[in-house]
Amino acid sequence: MSSQTKEAKPILEAKPSPGRTRVYEEEEKVFSARTGNATRTKDILTILVTALPIIGALGTFFVWTATNFYVGDVEVQTSRPFNTITVKVFDPKGCEATFHTPKFQLMPGNYHLVINADSYSAQHADTNVAFHAKTKVQVELPSDLERAEAQAEPVKAKKKFWQFWRED
Repeated sequence: MSSQTKEAKPILEAKPSPGRTRVYEEEEKVFSARTGNATRTKDILTILVTALPIIGALGTFFVWTATNFYVGDVEVQTSRPFNTITVKVFDPKGCEATFHTPKFQLMPGNYHLVINADSYSAQHADTNVAFHAKTKVQVELPSDLERAEAQAEPVKAKKKFWQFWRED
């Protein structure tokens, strides 16, 4: 109806299809909330919304605790003192970690160590780290005398047949 005309427009009624009858419920039934189901659903969602962050926080605390305290100590002991040390640690999966101190912590398992001390040749060692136990890895470093002897012997180049000017 428009505001200018006072005549009522005819209302077109929908004709029900044959074989179907429409059943209309009362308006109060349709728009009233069923208090039993709605409050139960609301209570369940409230519990879930409250419980999920608590479960997440507990899980985070558990993982943090496991990664920080489920370890074993490794100590590299050398035959003589050193100035610098580099220890490369490889696990069976191939992951690598590098430490610049003779004492460090690893999670329990089998490891391969490559130890370089004071630019000497690399020493290799295998070790098994146990939970909450100290594992000692013994490394023999050459003495200064042995190192000097190894460097003092130069490799003599062979004289080739066409190098007649060289002396042996």
